[in-house]
Amino acid sequence: MPVNYQQVLQQIREMGQQATQIEEQAQKLRAEAWRLFDQYACELDTLQQLVELAAAENPHLRCALPCQECLNAGFAALPIDSSYTLLAADGSQINPDRHASVEFGAINVGAIRVHPGQGRPPEEVVRSQMLFYHQLFTSNGGFLTDDVVALMRDIAERRELISLARQENSNGSDLIVTLTDGTLEPFREAKGQLPELEKLFETYLEVLRELAGLQVATAGYVDKPRSHLVINLLELIVLQKEGRLKQAGKDHPFLLIDDAYLFERILEPGQRSAVMAIHSPAVQSFTGELSLHFFYLNVGRPNHPYLSRVEIPQWVAASPRLLNLLHAALLSQSRMMGVRAYPYVLHRAHEIAVVGYSEREQLENMIIAELRRQGVPVGERSYKQVAKDASYS
Repeated sequence: MPVNYQQVLQQIREMGQQATQIEEQAQKLRAEAWRLFDQYACELDTLQQLVELAAAENPHLRCALPCQECLNAGFAALPIDSSYTLLAADGSQINPDRHASVEFGAINVGAIRVHPGQGRPPEEVVRSQMLFYHQLFTSNGGFLTDDVVALMRDIAERRELISLARQENSNGSDLIVTLTDGTLEPFREAKGQLPELEKLFETYLEVLRELAGLQVATAGYVDKPRSHLVINLLELIVLQKEGRLKQAGKDHPFLLIDDAYLFERILEPGQRSAVMAIHSPAVQSFTGELSLHFFYLNVGRPNHPYLSRVEIPQWVAASPRLLNLLHAALLSQSRMMGVRAYPYVLHRAHEIAVVGYSEREQLENMIIAELRRQGVPVGERSYKQVAKDASYS
């Protein structure tokens, strides 16, 4: 049956009646958050100590940790004085499906290499990996989970970047940017549930260390972020003043606000924010040169700000040269997409990596044909899936 539109319409009307009141409340919270942000933006030692105190009360605290730049500062990219190589990778996956005729999985990685300003055509690579039989099961005998396949995909993306970066190094290039879509911190909620995830997570860290050894400007690009890392930091100020620091990370006085509100007000088009560290128990495994940092970047235009969040490891955050290279490269790539700014190389990597329903169906038919050629019996789709397919046809 379709959605019960009569019931939904009533709920929507009730939501609309509350919207004005909630917006008025949000405006008051924004004003207070902005006041605290402006007041404490350069009180870096104070904020760092506050995070330390709050983390002692709540080991699960997640917020921004100031580094060396005032939080309300904006930084323009400097011109790049030499040629560089830009590498981007994105992945797609087919998760094993017990309702299918044959059980399989797949990981598809698309990568692109460009040399801006050098007149050389882009180079594209696609790597496909199939998963069969024992590869579909976890150590506890369960079916391979979506989270495990996703982490395998993340690792495959970065291994492809390492391979391409090494080629560039051997060709004498020492300025390399590598981009992936999304955060650098993979699936923090899932980590620890399965031995496979623990092993894959260690592999993921090893891959990042290899990128660190190559000294490339590595980043994860988050489009239209709705994170609260800096807002969570400001909430600590409120809780401390109220004598409720024990509630750090639990009570959220600024729940209706995200970081975008703050940085849309201060960042001019093309500017990045201060670089901040991510304080979280989930990122404690990212130590030393791998410790995770981030900044906001305004890729919008005058009177129309549009923010992205860029996650970087410590070795990039600590290098003004790599940081500026990354900043400038992201701006150049985003402007190629016009007013809907997004790094073109990431868009293209996604286009060549994505696996649609028709490709999944074709792979399934290829597997069935091979099994029959070998005289191996083939199962059938679950009756549940057959009924669903019939209802959609």
